[in-house]
Amino acid sequence: MRDYVVYTPILGPVEGGAALALVGGCAVAFTGQGLVRTAGLASAATAIAVLFAMLVVNRVVWRGRDVLERRLLLEYCDRLEKVHGQKWSVKSWVQEVDIQPNGDVRQRISFTVVALCEVLYFCTFHDRVNWNWPRRHRRRVQAHVRSVEVRGEGGTRYDFTTSWQDNGVLKMIVHLHERVPRGGEVSLSVDMFWPAKCLPLMRGDRADEFLTSFAEPVPFARYVIRLPVGERASFDKIGMLTEQDDYSLNRELNEVGQPETTLTVRNLPAYRKFGVRLDLA
Repeated sequence: MRDYVVYTPILGPVEGGAALALVGGCAVAFTGQGLVRTAGLASAATAIAVLFAMLVVNRVVWRGRDVLERRLLLEYCDRLEKVHGQKWSVKSWVQEVDIQPNGDVRQRISFTVVALCEVLYFCTFHDRVNWNWPRRHRRRVQAHVRSVEVRGEGGTRYDFTTSWQDNGVLKMIVHLHERVPRGGEVSLSVDMFWPAKCLPLMRGDRADEFLTSFAEPVPFARYVIRLPVGERASFDKIGMLTEQDDYSLNRELNEVGQPETTLTVRNLPAYRKFGVRLDLA
């Protein structure tokens, strides 16, 4: 009782009173008759309405606290990057995008990072939608981060923090299990579900671009985009210079009949956006 009184907010006693009123009203409604039963039903209905209102208020309060804590965590991680040199480079990056007929997207990003600072505690990356995506879809975005399994070892989950920036970009901070010393490597796999991410593309309303870039040179990067079976799309490379860059761009049907466009790049320069532009034919 002492802990409840000390740690429960002001809404706690109100919720408790409403719960008692609900129990009492139900008891009177089941045992009473006439006006007494009517009064019991009215008391129970009022208690239900109060409890529902309290649940909504509590949800709003806790959501506000969650947003604040995420913002502060991201702010301090940004300070660690800028002031204390939390830096890393990407050794390899493979991003596979599987587009569903309704425009939903399931993607997997497998990458290896190398620590460029004395001790690396986390790494970040960004992703975004290329149209005026409704904000209501944000709550349906799902992500899972795991270590890469090699010869039966690995595959365990990593904690991560996500935050939506003002321009609709999703920022994800992956918190590493153990600190990584300078020159050390860690390999991660991120599975994501994006509702309606490619909806305009699948409706035929507009072309879509699949892009990424890195702050350090990347020895190997690959982008794979899969369309639903039976679809046909035109495509162009983005960010690649024919005479200077080492890349390949291919389109084929995979083993299940999906059109698959693959862009493979070696020795990608820093801050170079690269990717593929698709348009349903």
